[in-house]
Amino acid sequence: MEEKFSEKQVQDIARECGEFEHIINAMGYGYSLINVSPERYLRRCPDCVHWLGGSCEIFLGEIE
Repeated sequence: MEEKFSEKQVQDIARECGEFEHIINAMGYGYSLINVSPERYLRRCPDCVHWLGGSCEIFLGEIE
């Protein structure tokens, strides 16, 4: 993740985003205790298929 965005920003925006899709789920592995621990699972923009290295239009629209 690029340092110019705080962890709080990427979590807060992902938490509210209706388009969020975790990359693990998109790869077809599904959510399981093996790859996403419920205790450690956080919705974070960099873990979303739409992140694209920080160029996600939804994210960029929210931080403006």
